[in-house]
Amino acid sequence: MEIVQGIISFNGFQVDRMQYERNINNEHSNNYSEITPKFFIKLVEKKEDNSFFNIIFGVRIDGDKENPLPFKAEVIIRGFYAFKEDEAGKYGIEDLQKFKLINGSAILFPYLRSVLTDLTSKSKHQPVILPTVNFSKYITSKKLADLLLDSDFYEES
Repeated sequence: MEIVQGIISFNGFQVDRMQYERNINNEHSNNYSEITPKFFIKLVEKKEDNSFFNIIFGVRIDGDKENPLPFKAEVIIRGFYAFKEDEAGKYGIEDLQKFKLINGSAILFPYLRSVLTDLTSKSKHQPVILPTVNFSKYITSKKLADLLLDSDFYEES
């Protein structure tokens, strides 16, 4: 069976930030089935060649007054990608930036999920396992300008 290469190449990821803080005022609570993760996703394209790009993907979990948690946690990771722009026409891709955001985020999500689960498993409460996300719906519900960062934030893999 022949392997068909996609038009986006994933070249790995790095952790930009991991933070965990115990909430001593609520450390005995294990009732956090209603966790509402706060996500952010940013696309950064290389200035000289926008076929190379990063997705910066973060999640924060900190609860609120009605649903306090025994901790606060934040993870930010960066994925490194290459995009075959010459093949985009074959697939009828009209908005390349949204395409990169949707697919790059979907590729990166299992790594973000794993890092957060690992981080939150190191204390005496249950680890957090993020639910699945519909990235197409999430990204198309946002203004594209809010999902873009200046190329100065681009990093090579």
